[in-house]
Amino acid sequence: MINVGAVAIATVGVAVSVCAQVELPEPVYQVRMSARYEPNDHRIDGVKKIRWLNTSSVPIDELQFHLYLNAFANDRSTFMVGSGGQLRDIRIPEDGWGWIEVEKMKLAYGQDLITEGVVAEAEGVEPFHRPFEETVPDEPRPIELDDRPDLKEVEEFMSPDDGNEEDRTVARYPLPKPIQPGEWVELEIEFTAQLPQIFARTGVHGDFVLGGQWFPKIGVFEDVGDRGRTVAGWNTHQFHANSEFFADFGDWSVRLQLPAEYAGRIGATGRLVEETVEGDTVTAHFVQPGVHDFAWTASPDFIVVEDRFDPDTDVPAEQLERMAAVLGVPREELRLQPVSITLLLQPAHRAQADRYIEAAKVAIRGYGLPLGAYPYQTLTMVDPPRGGMGAGGMEYPTFITLGTHPLLNVPGFENVLAAESVTVHEFGHNFFQGMIASNEFEEAWIDEGINSFYEMVVMDGYWGYMIDLFGLRITALDLDRLQLGDGRYSDSIVQPAWTFRSGSSYGLNSYSRPAVTLRHLENLMGEEAFARAMRRFFQTWRFRHPSTEDFEAIMLDETDTDIGWFLEQAFHTDRSLDYRIRSARSRREKDPKGWFWGDDGQKTLLGVADRHESDPEEDGNGEESDDPDDEKDLYRTEVVVERRGEFIHPVTVELVFEDDETLRYEWDGRSRWKKYVEIRPAKLISAEVDPDHLLTLDVDLLNNSRRLERNRKPAAKMITHLIFWLQNVLNLTSMVG
Repeated sequence: MINVGAVAIATVGVAVSVCAQVELPEPVYQVRMSARYEPNDHRIDGVKKIRWLNTSSVPIDELQFHLYLNAFANDRSTFMVGSGGQLRDIRIPEDGWGWIEVEKMKLAYGQDLITEGVVAEAEGVEPFHRPFEETVPDEPRPIELDDRPDLKEVEEFMSPDDGNEEDRTVARYPLPKPIQPGEWVELEIEFTAQLPQIFARTGVHGDFVLGGQWFPKIGVFEDVGDRGRTVAGWNTHQFHANSEFFADFGDWSVRLQLPAEYAGRIGATGRLVEETVEGDTVTAHFVQPGVHDFAWTASPDFIVVEDRFDPDTDVPAEQLERMAAVLGVPREELRLQPVSITLLLQPAHRAQADRYIEAAKVAIRGYGLPLGAYPYQTLTMVDPPRGGMGAGGMEYPTFITLGTHPLLNVPGFENVLAAESVTVHEFGHNFFQGMIASNEFEEAWIDEGINSFYEMVVMDGYWGYMIDLFGLRITALDLDRLQLGDGRYSDSIVQPAWTFRSGSSYGLNSYSRPAVTLRHLENLMGEEAFARAMRRFFQTWRFRHPSTEDFEAIMLDETDTDIGWFLEQAFHTDRSLDYRIRSARSRREKDPKGWFWGDDGQKTLLGVADRHESDPEEDGNGEESDDPDDEKDLYRTEVVVERRGEFIHPVTVELVFEDDETLRYEWDGRSRWKKYVEIRPAKLISAEVDPDHLLTLDVDLLNNSRRLERNRKPAAKMITHLIFWLQNVLNLTSMVG
């Protein structure tokens, strides 16, 4: 049963302990942040205190930060130039600019604080307070840094990707002295953020606010060997139209102050520890260890829906048994943990609350069983208002934004699973890139592509379709394959996000194409080997920063067959895969004519009429032969299989004859074409390449087979469906005006 209403202050502090199954990562930093939101001017005034540890093997002489909101400061930023001022067909309003500015950045070195007695020596050795939750609300006294160096004075904006001097999304701060390996620094950053009108995953629409990438965010310093690096250094790319984010893991304690009208309707990354109202201000305190980002939302219009994922009742026994068998592990190893679910819902979408909640539970087990348990206590889901959909369909740790439409409340449209698919997809990002924290700037497919694959698995595995409407049933795989088009790819899957030819090429090669590629890879490896390889990849690289090379190494190690040729072509080239039956014919074989030599060396003239009448005695007294083979005609069958794409792949070719005989051939697929010739006492019925339908990447399945006898049933059925669709669309158009 789902309870609808405002969050009860008395219950928000109740929480389940962190899952013992999964140890959260050691933090690279710990953040304590306070921020006040002013709705009249859409502005945030914040103070971020961060303790950051040099985990590399080299001294670091500067800090680098992302200032993502500056992507929306003007029409000359790298993001705005690349996007043309729009994302997902939503344009930024002319007066909707946003920006962020560091006002102060005071710095203290940990060793200096220890020497001065400000920090105890024991705390300096173990600079991070763990477990993090126990420091709340009785936190250590704040360290005053007023008399420390202000790095704002040496702030320098940089544009490492394109040299755009108008872009201010990355800043560097040279240090008075290097931070040595294993040493830490304390920073106190005062900042002001102007939220844009809702655009590109963040901003304000009316009373609704979504704070995404709203604070100065420290970059990732990579050591030698990290993701193949040969020289240690910062990895801080500019904010591009087709890129997302990259960050290290840390612990977060954030206090948000808003007008009191938002009380009980504030959601954020992590667990709500305390919410207090004093006068006309509400303060909400959230805590979350082991994540790489923090986002929040608020709206006085939210309907708050609370539910709970219970692994004892929400995981079907047969699903658990089957996954344990596929993975070859005991059931106990697949144990999931309870999750408190909060849905912040628009009143117009009240009827879809159950759909969102069901999808969340399906996703928690759909990802958790094959890969590993979702390790966090909470999941907050945000349903944006109409006019605020620029904030929809986005992922942050333990916090996702969704999207639906009131039309889906209409009977008949409940089988358009838009609300379900966006819930599954965005939750899945808590695995990819939430825990598998890949570099979305440089290798977007690792999070978007792998996540799209598991979205497909979950959607088709539980519901069996994405759309079931007007007589047409379309699966998630169908929709992903549809995006492949005719296979004229202009880019490879693996390349930096800002180097794709276009936004559509980025979308294809980061989402649908890698999802279909992984299904194809599963077919090559076999279900069990693939499932075990994917679980190993997740378990090995959880809370780390893997690369494509790391993924491929595990895939190669987990299969007995060579798949390197497939990985190279599928991920690192723009080759498309398309094999077809170019031609097929079966004709009666003519009787032989001319001189032929027998095994005894004697030659015989065939096909020439004898000038003399035959002697009945020489013909066995004129009796006809009883051998049925003498009665059968022979047919010469010729089938030509063609490779139309540049992707070279072994294929199976199947020929089916009228006498129910079936022949199969294995072709390495290297040449442009191959001809098969058979002389048999039966005509060919059909020829098909890939009869087992393993080549999911084949961009044109309609040319994979050919029948010599026309089968009009599929065409007639398709025409009937299309007419039915057309009639319903016309009726719908007249209905809604």
